[in-house]
Amino acid sequence: MNNIKNQDERVLAQRRKIQSDGFQLLIYGLFLVIIVQMFFFQAPPSQYSGELLCLIGAGFYNLIRNLKLGNNIFVNNEGSYKSYFKNAAISGIGTMILVPILTGQKLEDVIGFYISYAIVYVVMLSVIYYLSKKKEEKIQKELDMDEDDIN
Repeated sequence: MNNIKNQDERVLAQRRKIQSDGFQLLIYGLFLVIIVQMFFFQAPPSQYSGELLCLIGAGFYNLIRNLKLGNNIFVNNEGSYKSYFKNAAISGIGTMILVPILTGQKLEDVIGFYISYAIVYVVMLSVIYYLSKKKEEKIQKELDMDEDDIN
């Protein structure tokens, strides 16, 4: 504790931004390594499972920390399901195009995967959105109570 010096907030914000950018680059690198090993080298899953676990763990860490702090993780504050379906459709169509090309799977298998993916995606995002909104409302309620106590 004695080693901590008073630092300029601007410097701290810049350091945090640099660390955040580094974290994003690391995540993109892990994702790229997994894709290259999976599709181009056709490596067995045991070869890239460590990277995959790190990628999934980092995603859950970010999600849980943001939900716990009540940060809005969605750009769209309206909660409209149109954006969920649009994201699921765009990423699913990309998947339906790329997976048969890269792996040689039948299009019927990919369509079945896409339908189940879209359902799971929308349900998962709905639950996350609900939890995020509940935490935001709880924090707002606490702030409102604190303001009432001050007045």
